[in-house]
Amino acid sequence: MRSNKLVLVAAAVASALGLSACSDGDRSSLTIEGDTINEAPNNPTNPGNGVSTCPSFATSRPQTSTGTNVCQLPSSISSSTILTADTIWYLADRVTVGNGNGEMSATPGTLANGLAVQNVTLTIEAGTQIKAQVGTFANIIITRGSKIMAEGTASAPIVFSSEDDNYDGTGEWGGLIIHGYAQHNTCGTVSSVACNVDAEGESGFAGGYNNADNSGSLRYVVVAEGGYEFAPGNEINGISFVGVGSGTVVDYIQVHNNKDDAIEMYGGTVNMKHLVLTNNLDDTIDWDEGYQGNIQYAIVNQAGANTDGNAVEADTDGSTTSPMLSKPTLANFTFLVNTVDANATALNLKARTGGFFHNGIITLRPSSTVTSCVVVSGSGAQANRNVSMYFDNVIVNCGAGGAFGDAVLNQTTVFAVDPALAANYTTAVAQATLGANYDWAGFKAAHTESLADTTFLEANNFLGAVNPNGSNLWYQGWTLPGSL
Repeated sequence: MRSNKLVLVAAAVASALGLSACSDGDRSSLTIEGDTINEAPNNPTNPGNGVSTCPSFATSRPQTSTGTNVCQLPSSISSSTILTADTIWYLADRVTVGNGNGEMSATPGTLANGLAVQNVTLTIEAGTQIKAQVGTFANIIITRGSKIMAEGTASAPIVFSSEDDNYDGTGEWGGLIIHGYAQHNTCGTVSSVACNVDAEGESGFAGGYNNADNSGSLRYVVVAEGGYEFAPGNEINGISFVGVGSGTVVDYIQVHNNKDDAIEMYGGTVNMKHLVLTNNLDDTIDWDEGYQGNIQYAIVNQAGANTDGNAVEADTDGSTTSPMLSKPTLANFTFLVNTVDANATALNLKARTGGFFHNGIITLRPSSTVTSCVVVSGSGAQANRNVSMYFDNVIVNCGAGGAFGDAVLNQTTVFAVDPALAANYTTAVAQATLGANYDWAGFKAAHTESLADTTFLEANNFLGAVNPNGSNLWYQGWTLPGSL
C-alpha cells in the first residue's frame, strides 16, 4: 500500500539537497525520488505541470508529476465538505471542523455567546490521503455537534501522515482530535450545568451528558508519524477522543509511529474494534477522566527500541472526588510489550481507575525491561481490585518478575504461560481456547460494576486479538507494510 509522499522544499535549497532542478519556459519544477512537484502555474495542455485544480474551499498547491491535485485545507470548515480520493489533501496548520469547541451554554447546541453550534460533516472517501506539513502541529479537530465520516475499505484505507516519503518518521505533525457531548467526570451528571472540558492539544472545549452521542465514523483509517511536541511532555496523541459517545463508529484503525500515545480517551463512552497500534513511543492505550467504553480485538506491538511508555496507562482522575470511575471493558487483546523505560510496565493502573480485562494476552519481547506486567498503584485504584477492576481469562507472560507486581487481583483464570506467538499473532497454547463462547451476560450478572456492552461485544471462545486457528487475520491487507 506504500505510495510516494510529497516532499515540498524550497527551490533555494534544492541544490544543497542534491535535487534535480529544471526549467521549461515559464515552468520550474523539482524532481524528488522519481516524482516531480511543480512550482509554476498549470499548463492546461500539459497536465501535471502546474498548480492544482481545487474546490473553492481549498487552496491550490503544486500538482505531483503524475498530475494529481494537491489541495490545502482551510483553518476552519463550517459547512459539510467531501474530501475526494482523487486529490491529496494537505494540512499546513490546524483544521477545525465546526464551532462546537467554543464554550457551551447549559443548553447543548447553543454556545455561551448565543450562537448555534454548527452541525458540519467532514466526509473522507475511501483511499484518500491526507498529508501534513512536516515540523508543524497540523491536526484536524472534529468539534461537538459535527462529525467525521472517514470510511475506508480493506483495499482502500484512508491514510493520515506527514508529507515526506515513507512512514518511518515520528512527531512530524499533530494528529486527529475528536470531541463529543458524552460524559466527563469533571462535569458530573447534572445536565442543567454547562459542561466545558479543556480538551487535548489546546483544541478548545468538549464534553456533555449524552453518552450515545455520535461524532461520526472511522473505518479502515491509518494515522502515522504524528505527535508534534508543544513542549517536553506535551505532545498530541495519534487519535484523541474527548467526551466521545457510543454512537460513534471506530473500527479497523491503525496508529503507527506516534511520538505520544497512540490513542487516548478523556471520559466518554466510545466503543472500538480492530485496533492495530504499532511502534508508538509513549503509552499505547491511555484512558482518563471517567472513560467507560468497550474495546475488542486490539493488537499492541511496541516494536521500537525507543518505546518508553506502557501498553496501557489508565486513571480516573480529572476530578479526584467524582464517583464516575474510568472502568472500560477490554476484550480479545494481544499486547506485545517492548518497553525499555525503567519505570514502565505493561499495564499501569493508577489514580482510582477501574477496568475489566477479558480473553487477552500480555507478553514481552526478549529486549523488554519490564519486570511486572500489571501494576496497580495508589490506594484508589487498589480499592477497585476485584470490584471495578477484574481480569478474566488472560495469559500473562512476564518471566521472572511475575505477573502482577504489587497487585492482588483475581488469578483463577489468569495463566502464567508463554503464549509463544507466531508471526501472524496466533498461539497454539491450550489456555488460549475456551470450551465455549464467552458468556457476557453471565459475567455482568456476577459482576455488577461491569459496563460491558453485550450488544457491541462479540461472544467467541478464544484469547487474544486473533483466533488461534488463524481463520480471521483481520489486520492483513490494510495496515502499513512491515509495521507488524
